[in-house]
This record gives sequence, C-alpha cells and structure tokens, in this order.
Amino acid sequence: MDFNLAQFSNTFLYVYSSLITVVNPIGGAMFFLSMTMSATRQQRGQLALRVAFYCLIMTIVSLWIGSFILSFFGISIGVLRVGGGLVLFGAGWSMLNAPTQNDAQKEQVGKISQTELFAKAFYPLTLPLTIGPGAISVATAIGTSVEINLTNLLAVNIGAIATTLTILVCFKYADRITSRLGTTGCDAIQRIFAFILLCLGLQILWTGLSDLIMTFMTKIPVAG
Repeated sequence: MDFNLAQFSNTFLYVYSSLITVVNPIGGAMFFLSMTMSATRQQRGQLALRVAFYCLIMTIVSLWIGSFILSFFGISIGVLRVGGGLVLFGAGWSMLNAPTQNDAQKEQVGKISQTELFAKAFYPLTLPLTIGPGAISVATAIGTSVEINLTNLLAVNIGAIATTLTILVCFKYADRITSRLGTTGCDAIQRIFAFILLCLGLQILWTGLSDLIMTFMTKIPVAG
C-alpha cells in the first residue's frame, strides 16, 4: 500500500472539519470555564489534559469499533445517519437559541475541591459536554465510510489527534480566549458553529434518507 499525499490531505481535512464542527471546542471551552471558575489555572490545565485524553479514546473507539457495535445491534448506516443528523440538527438549533455567555457564567461560581473537580473529567465534561451523541454518530459514520488503506488510516487517526489537541488548547486556555475575544466575540463564534452544526445535521440526515430510499427502491420488485 503506497502513501498518497493528496488522499491523506483530503481525508485529514474531511475528518478534522467534521469532528471539530460537531465538537465545537470554543463553545465547549466557555462551558468548561463556567464549570471550573473556582479552579486555579494549573488545576484547569490538568483537568483539560484529562478531558482531552478521554476525548481521544472515545473518538478512536467510535471511529474504528463503532461499526461493529452497529452490526451487533443490527443498525444500518442509513439509520445511523438519519439518527445522527436529527441529533446534530437538534443540537445546532438548541445552540442557536442558547443563552449568552454572560447568562451561562452566572450559574455556578461556588468553591469545589480538587477531587470533586477531577471527578468531573469524564462526566459531564467529556461525555456529553464535549463528545456527545452527535460526535459519536459522526465519528462512527466516518469510520464506516472511509476506505481502509495505509493513507486513510494515518489521516483518520491524525485527524482525531488534531481534534483532541484543539480541544486541549481551547479548554486549557479558556480564560485567555474569553479575555481576548470578549463575551460578544465568544457568542458570535458559538452562533456560527451552531449554524454550521445545524447545516451539517441536515446534510447527514439527507444522506441517510437517500440511502434508505435507494435501499427501499432496490427491494421493490420490477414488473415483468
């Protein structure tokens, strides 16, 4: 199997753009910051590292084992895409109508111990805040749609690692991102990601419906 640079670039961009849009690390970083307001910068960095590690594991598992899980439960790719598209559309719609960052950050400012803080690394900070049903659905769909060869294996895994590193940077430096962009800039970016997420959900939904329709049409007996 030969390495193809053009194919690597296309697959990497496809994986990274799909995952990063669904995960929305900048929007997630704002919620991460609101849930760790009492933590020090060092604690927040350690917690962000744990969250990124858990995100990488969940993403890799969804990419390469998700299809086997689907087969075990008898779920078709078309149904997965329809379900994932509906989830993404709903998530995008909710984000478009979500409260502003000023309102979100007013909810929780109380003191919390380091043990309690790190206990939140997997739930809810990783699941479902960062890697939710939408990200799992998209990762599984990517894993089942990409041709298995050396180039794509490298591109998909590096795309997952790049997504995880983006999550780490955004979460670790969430306080600095907020101070640079301001609440208005953060809200604007969140709305843009929300609209892209909504459109991506519609696209995946349409692809899934097209698959189901084509499957249904092939099973209709042709009149002789």
